Amino acid sequence: MKRLRTLTQAAKLRLKTPLRPKLRQQTRWGSTYAMLARHFELREFINVNDEELVELMPSPAANRRLKALLNEMSDVESISKKLQSEGLNLLDARDLLDGLLEIKPSFTNYIAPTADIVHSPDFESGVVKVLGGHESDLSRAEKEALRPFRQMTSRSRSPEEDPTKLGFADRILKRRKVQAETS
Repeated sequence: MKRLRTLTQAAKLRLKTPLRPKLRQQTRWGSTYAMLARHFELREFINVNDEELVELMPSPAANRRLKALLNEMSDVESISKKLQSEGLNLLDARDLLDGLLEIKPSFTNYIAPTADIVHSPDFESGVVKVLGGHESDLSRAEKEALRPFRQMTSRSRSPEEDPTKLGFADRILKRRKVQAETS
């Protein structure tokens, strides 16, 4: 992708498409997904007879692996975008991360409720239980972690989403709501 941003290659590409290559940013995970997605969008416009680029282009086998990786990353990207949206509570976030763990168990060390990054596991699990309507299941440690926040409030429901086209993240949240209604 870097090579396609040089003056000569960018001019050649500009003649064929308004799309521009995207570079990976070290601090943004989403840029990796965007760069890979843009690779497949630009691939049809890249001249395979261009000697400067031909040796830098991935082989067909590598392209198949990259396409499979892009498909896997699309679920992670969906979760990432949903976690950044408005109106999400800790229960929704935990459901999203648990849904991601179902398809990517290798993320357990990073996003599981017991991961090292979780500052207060008792607080997190307590909030999830309260938001899920399972206050009676709180352990003594969870009650103690939630004690400073105890007050009587009413729950507000978020507006229903359009079910016609749900992303991976939306399907996880909808599954939890349906399970809660049936039990």
